[in-house]
Amino acid sequence: MNQRESANQPKVLRLETMPLDCGERVVVVELDCTPGKAWAKALKRVLVSTDGLESVRPRCDGRFVYIIGVDPTLRGYAHRIHHALAAANERCPAPDNSGVALPTPSRAPAWSAASPSPGS
Repeated sequence: MNQRESANQPKVLRLETMPLDCGERVVVVELDCTPGKAWAKALKRVLVSTDGLESVRPRCDGRFVYIIGVDPTLRGYAHRIHHALAAANERCPAPDNSGVALPTPSRAPAWSAASPSPGS
């Protein structure tokens, strides 16, 4: 997994449900960015441990996540799925890149404290 892939923390743009011929539902979640593999694995683990969603099968395809096999009689399934998506973000936090943009001594700007001031 590369650094860019692990940094993606997707946010839900849209969540829709559609009935399947077998009597189950599929929940389609549109995300604002493509999630990384670690995030997809975290989502799968969270869904397995969520009451009522243990048997669903999540599939990621770009920015879309398809959660297949949701029982239509399950009350509050959309709320449970939202919580599972949030828990996946918590289990797969973005790396701390706060110090990456800071200049290092080898890349110090030309106007650093070592330069003489213009009025001297």
